[in-house]
Amino acid sequence: MSLIITSSQDPSNIPQLSISAPYQFRNDFKSGVRIPANSEIAVESVKINRNPTLDYEQGQVTLFWMGERLATNASLSESMSWIIPSINKIDRNLSPSDFKDSFLPMMKMAYSLHPEINSNNITMTPIHNTTSVIHPFQGFRYNIPQVSACATSLIPSSGTEKVIFGTGNWNGTEFEAEADDTFIQLQPSGSYGGPISLFDGEVKFNNFLTQSDTWVVGLMRPIYNGSPDIEYISGNPTLKHFAHSGTKEGLGPDEDMMFDYAVESGEDGYIRVYQSMPDSEGSGKMVMSEVVYYNDTDTSTSASNASNSSFVGANPIPSASITDITFNIKNEKVIVSASGKVVVSPNRVSASFKDQITKPVNQNCWKMYPTVGLYEDTDEIRLATYRCRTNSTMFNNELPNNWAFKSCIHADMNDVFEEAVDDTTGLYVVNDPWTGAKNWPKTLDFRDIMKSLVNYEDEFNVPHTSSFTRPYHGLNASTLSTYEPLLICGKSERYTQNIVQEWTPNSMNVLGFSPFAVAPIEDSVTTTGAQGGNASFTSTTRPSMTSENSTFIRVPTLNHKTLNFGTGNPSKILFQVPRFDNSGAETGALFFQNPDKTYIDLNNPTDFTLTDLDINFVRKNETFAKDLTGSSEVVFHIRSKAKM
Repeated sequence: MSLIITSSQDPSNIPQLSISAPYQFRNDFKSGVRIPANSEIAVESVKINRNPTLDYEQGQVTLFWMGERLATNASLSESMSWIIPSINKIDRNLSPSDFKDSFLPMMKMAYSLHPEINSNNITMTPIHNTTSVIHPFQGFRYNIPQVSACATSLIPSSGTEKVIFGTGNWNGTEFEAEADDTFIQLQPSGSYGGPISLFDGEVKFNNFLTQSDTWVVGLMRPIYNGSPDIEYISGNPTLKHFAHSGTKEGLGPDEDMMFDYAVESGEDGYIRVYQSMPDSEGSGKMVMSEVVYYNDTDTSTSASNASNSSFVGANPIPSASITDITFNIKNEKVIVSASGKVVVSPNRVSASFKDQITKPVNQNCWKMYPTVGLYEDTDEIRLATYRCRTNSTMFNNELPNNWAFKSCIHADMNDVFEEAVDDTTGLYVVNDPWTGAKNWPKTLDFRDIMKSLVNYEDEFNVPHTSSFTRPYHGLNASTLSTYEPLLICGKSERYTQNIVQEWTPNSMNVLGFSPFAVAPIEDSVTTTGAQGGNASFTSTTRPSMTSENSTFIRVPTLNHKTLNFGTGNPSKILFQVPRFDNSGAETGALFFQNPDKTYIDLNNPTDFTLTDLDINFVRKNETFAKDLTGSSEVVFHIRSKAKM
């Protein structure tokens, strides 16, 4: 019969190279101890120090959302939004204060994908009940504000342009072509500018000094790669569902310029509006499709567009009569004007206007930038107004910090320039995008509401068309109408469906929202509307602390065997540590005396010498219980098995 006393070193005294920790340590016995044949072992007593911490280890998932709060019977395909995953870089147990310091940057990074979330000023505040001695920590209050103000115009400085192909520059006032067929996008970041605001954002082009009165201006999602050595569609994973430039489905002299929204002054002398849409011929690609804003005829399948345009008539607007082109963004609505008059605005949305109005802004287009096509050498176009967002409100206002980029190229913005940029070419390369997300951008661009705007009437084999339409969401006095930020912390097929089960959220217990899969907004905000654009959530239940999780003692050194049916594997677990110690405490310094020992067979038919012993404190899934601090002590009792 033997008592074996084991202990970890105090963390402050552990040598730098030692693996000793309060939840994982090894003890050595210099001369060894002889264990008789046919022995068995049990835990006699345990002393540990347990912190009240939140368990956000690997496997914890929280999703974020900016868009409509979907009703129980709503279809995700009717929304212009998609989930925003978060990368769990916490992966440990933390005190409520330390957890807040780690989780808050995750929230800011997630919501920084939408330019109208004031992601710099998102807050997360621990809530304490000063009258409760046992459980003073009660949860968190999450506050996610919208910017709620119209952006001022900021013309980006020179050097912020990206020449996609051709030769040209941006001098801080004008785009200038230095060769025929030049395609340029402004890509300001930081304090120099950013994407166009979606809260009454505006970009105005004028001073069209071109050789042949042909040009194209508009807005486009970020184009990351482009050079003389790479075709920009095939070289951009975020645009892989766009038609290759060789198919001539775009704009410009070679019909290879792609935009989300564009106005072209064509060779026929007219102003035409275009947008990227699902191909009506069923290629499965996005192509530039004309918006027939000028239709003035009622037919069996269409209606006069007078309610959506000031320029209905037999022909488009003559280019010679236009002095400026303006794009105005109001949440999902894109309004195009020429010389101060509305060319097209989606005021009425129905199947009768399917190819006569602009498409709604979806999550792919949350961040769009001014983009121009210059047809001939020496052509110039001026940027008169640009109301955009900057790093004054946007957390991490960098070009790669974009939903489609994270879906298709690289998700972690902390190392994107080191891990996702080719050292030789300087081009972005696919490195580590969100798992299973590479087709998300195409799925969103081919949603039912998008396909409902495509005119398939001349096609015999209509490809996956849709008759679904709905009014576009615009603006309230200080917010994006019906759009709100949400925390998705439990399984909800309304928002994720089966195609994204790799990202099944499961953090409701840690964040304090059990049993709600989607965090309920505060009652005061629900009844009065978002105050100043703020969305606030307060934990509805006390977050689950690690002291409420089971802890087991595992000894991998010995030859005993137990079974962990939770993992479906054999185990080396010997003992479950009670939640409360002998005095009734569950945190701090705890002592457990085991009055009812369960002995486990050591499976040793002969004597053996025990020279070292590994002790692990683990969870039910056999991961380490990292909420332990200080020094841990375990006393084992070894005895000979009773003879049967």
